[in-house]
This record gives sequence, structure tokens and C-alpha cells, in this order.
Amino acid sequence: MKKFLTYCAIFCLPVLICAFLAEYLTRQVPNPYKYKYEWMQKHAEDVEILVLGSSQTFYGVRPELFEGKVFNLANVSQGNKQNLFLLKYWADRYKQLKTVIIPISLYTWFTPGLEQGVESYRCRYYRIYMDCDLYSDWSLNNLELSDRRTALGKLEKYFSGDSSLGCDKYGWGNIYKLSEKNMGKWDDETEVETAVKMNTAGNWDYIEPNYNLLKEIAEFCQSWNIELILVTPPCWTSYNKKCDSKQLAKMYELTHKFQQEYHLTYLDYLKDPRFDADDFYDCNHLSDVGAIKFTKILIGDI
Repeated sequence: MKKFLTYCAIFCLPVLICAFLAEYLTRQVPNPYKYKYEWMQKHAEDVEILVLGSSQTFYGVRPELFEGKVFNLANVSQGNKQNLFLLKYWADRYKQLKTVIIPISLYTWFTPGLEQGVESYRCRYYRIYMDCDLYSDWSLNNLELSDRRTALGKLEKYFSGDSSLGCDKYGWGNIYKLSEKNMGKWDDETEVETAVKMNTAGNWDYIEPNYNLLKEIAEFCQSWNIELILVTPPCWTSYNKKCDSKQLAKMYELTHKFQQEYHLTYLDYLKDPRFDADDFYDCNHLSDVGAIKFTKILIGDI
């Protein structure tokens, strides 16, 4: 038996060493989560406006166009559970924070959350890189290798010497460039239907927990004398035409109710005619050019 265990140990040791090395190297690859956490660790005292939310604000709001110290703390598929955590994480260090911007999109009130979606693998980025205690140290959310596909992609990036971050120094997602837009497919009917389907709720069971999360955000902002601004970013006409009309109507009903309850500013750009095809990278995300236009309009309205 001892020999068997010895052989097992000899066999497993190289595998474990390779796994630890792969995990270590994967964590060395630059990523927006790590960068944003480190930026906030250094500058939380000085930041005046924080942009939270998911991909629509991550790619759509460019802080460098604002006056003052503004940072984009949004991430792809980031829900209000993560928004609330990040907003409160540096609470004892805010000295200049005056405004928080939160997006309200078709799915905001209806999403089951990042943990239950197709991009649940992103939960681990909050645990590993943003010190997020929503996820246990002893879970797969503390392992990059728990998602083989993305881990292999990061290792490939590491060995190729690719140091691109995926966002600029202000946290804005800078990869949706108009110059690289797939002109043939971005407005394709199938692509639009896929995007709409991803944001269409199978049921409305999650309205109450989502409402409560936003209430916590609003109440936090009130207690710290921070203005909370709700924003619905623009989407292309093909996306808007295919949106579930009942869900969209409910989205507006809940948003206006919430706005009135907390006396908030709500800015709706969903069908804003000022945006044309070149302003979009795909049917529901702005291009780098569109982000400039949107941010300037947003600044003017704020």
C-alpha cells in the first residue's frame, strides 16, 4: 500500500506543480478587474464621479471627457450585486465622490444575476482580483483554472507577450473600435435576435431582489450625500424593434417608480435619434466613436 501511495504521489506531484504554475501565470495576465481594483486602491479618496454597470457603460462612457476625476468601474455582465459591493468597498475612503452613474437596461430588473447566467465564470474575477467576499476563498470562484476555455486563452495571451488591458487608464473599455467593426454582420437579423434573446427574461421572478439591490445602492448614496443618476444607454433601431414590448414597458414602469421613490435623475437614450450606425459596434453596444458622442451628451444633460 505504501508503494502504491508513493507512486501516486510521484505521479501527481508534476501535475500539481504544472497546475500551480498555470494558475500563477494566468493571474499575471493584465485584466480590467485587477487594474480597476488597484486604481481605486490608489485614488478612491479623489474620485468625484463613479460609473458602474455592465458592458453598456463599460464600453459607452468615457471618463476622460469629463472635468474632474472620473472613473469607469463597470465590467462586462456586471450586475447590481457586484455594483453594490464595489460601491461600498471604498466607502470609508470617499472624500470627493459626488455622483454615481448606474445603467438601467432591458434586463436590469429581470436578471437572475451574474451567478446564474452564461457568464457565471466571471464571478471568480471579483474574488481573485477585487477582494470580493461574495464568493468563498474555498470555491471554484477562487481558481482561474476552473474555466478551462478562458484560462487557456489567458495562457496563450501570456506566452504571446500580449500586454493589452482591455480598458484605458480611466477604466473605459476600449476594444469596440469602429475601425474593427464587422460591417457585414453587426446588424444581421440573427445577431440581433441573439442579443435580444440574451436580454429577454424567461420569467419575472427576480424583480423584487433586483429592486432591493438598487434600493441598497440608492440608500447608500443618500446616506453619503451622493447623487445617483440612472441612465438607459442607446441601442440601435434593429435591437429596439425586436425587444419584448411587455418587458420594455415593465422596465419603464419599475424605473419611473424607483426614480420617484428616491427622487433621482433618470436619463433615457434608448431610442435617441441622434445616434447613427457608426455610433454602434453592435446592435446594443456603442463603438469608440459612439462612446464619445454619448459621453458628451451625458455630460451636457448631467
